[in-house]
Amino acid sequence: MLRTKQLPLSFRIIQSGCLRLSESTQSRVDELWQAALSHLDSRLFNGRIFSATRIEEDAIIGSFVEYKYLIAQHMDPRLKLELNIRPVSILGLLTCQDGVLFGKRQNWVATRPNEWGLMPSKYIGTDTFSHDGSIDYVKSFLIALKNEVNIDAQFLNKLEPLVLLEEKSMSEDHYSIVMHADIDLSSFAIKRAHLTALQDEYGQIEVFPMKDITPFLTDNVGHDISVASTILGEKGYLALESDCA
Repeated sequence: MLRTKQLPLSFRIIQSGCLRLSESTQSRVDELWQAALSHLDSRLFNGRIFSATRIEEDAIIGSFVEYKYLIAQHMDPRLKLELNIRPVSILGLLTCQDGVLFGKRQNWVATRPNEWGLMPSKYIGTDTFSHDGSIDYVKSFLIALKNEVNIDAQFLNKLEPLVLLEEKSMSEDHYSIVMHADIDLSSFAIKRAHLTALQDEYGQIEVFPMKDITPFLTDNVGHDISVASTILGEKGYLALESDCA
């Protein structure tokens, strides 16, 4: 289930509390993590991600947890009852003079390999503290943009939070802060920059003109396409049927 809510200008992400587990659950998490390491690419990394414990009108309150807890929860959804990892991400809706930017994930990534979707996309990590102790999600977005597309903030126009996207599934509740920005570059320049990006989670990127977005979404399926459709519809970028007649 996907649903969106508008973000107030005062919206914040605040760290509070920590994750406490029983010994049996911790042992099960470690077992599943070792299984994941043996079956997935060696690039799987146990960093720390932000997990929500409470959602308020103008804030998300939560704590940082190890990534392995989320992987374990995916592998064994029964763990959700005790772990209740609710990751918080940033997600970009990037436009340029040629259209909307999409990326196709590599086949080796741990989640949703080979899927097209909006980008950049990044779990909020511990590199995004602001001076008052809250979590700087704008900084998180800019880090992801640099790492995944190799685009600097100086090329962005009208960077702004768009919506908070809530996704509920059997394995997790996931919250994405959707940031909208226009890149002051051509699609060719963006694709050229991507070739030298620090991270290679996206093997291919494309910029689709507005008239081609609806056919592109129709021709592709998957979780990230559903998310893109929801966000693009919220922004009014999807063509009406009458426009296609």
